[in-house]
Amino acid sequence: MKQSSTSQQDAWLNMLAGCSTDLFLLDLDGTVWGDILVVLNEQFGPIDPDGEKRWKKHDRAFKVEGTMTNGAHLEAEYRDLLEAKTIDEMITWLKENHQLIPGVKDFLAFLRSMGVTPVAVSNGSLQIAVPMLKFHGVEMPIIANSLRFSDDGVFEAMEFVHNEDDGVRKGELAEIAAANGYRVIGCAGDSKGDVCMAEATAKLGGLVLACGDGGLTAWCEQNEGSIVSAGSWLTYDDFGQVTRAVQARLGGF
Repeated sequence: MKQSSTSQQDAWLNMLAGCSTDLFLLDLDGTVWGDILVVLNEQFGPIDPDGEKRWKKHDRAFKVEGTMTNGAHLEAEYRDLLEAKTIDEMITWLKENHQLIPGVKDFLAFLRSMGVTPVAVSNGSLQIAVPMLKFHGVEMPIIANSLRFSDDGVFEAMEFVHNEDDGVRKGELAEIAAANGYRVIGCAGDSKGDVCMAEATAKLGGLVLACGDGGLTAWCEQNEGSIVSAGSWLTYDDFGQVTRAVQARLGGF
């Protein structure tokens, strides 16, 4: 059952209580590592009669056509996968094939050396993200959605941190953190689902990092000069490309 907004806020603040005052929020899929849903669906997901991978239709329905909510498209992709493989089978495959974005471990170590706590804020599932963080040796507190199974192991639905429309309201989490005395130094994301986090971070004076040429980069380009300034966002394919900019930003706080 989804938590109420009040209980979720309390859970978020309880998590942050173990963090430093300065935070850096990071999406996971397509940002810290290769998009788990994409690589799993490319490997195991169904192909429709027209020859197209079904996950691409779900993805397009949310990101381009606007005919599916974020949560609905995520649940549909997980449902397709879980009809083909178990969680354990997927994690076994991921451990052999999944990769981090270059430079991420050094970047996270750099943040910690500067007194900044990196926090994972993901629309993925805890059941996959947590063991993969451990496998990759990446240590971060995490807030994410969850997969619900029946007593006999049948996938029933996704349980969203906030609701089906948004999954995780990442921007709201940034705002709650700031309202409770934390400084959001920056955020990193890659897609449409990270826009709300980027907008909130920019309004709070933080730096926005956009991985690759996806939906977040497009949004930053379209909103440069209004919501984001030319110096308040950067693209990267390797975290080594943005470390100096983050260091410079920290020097200005």
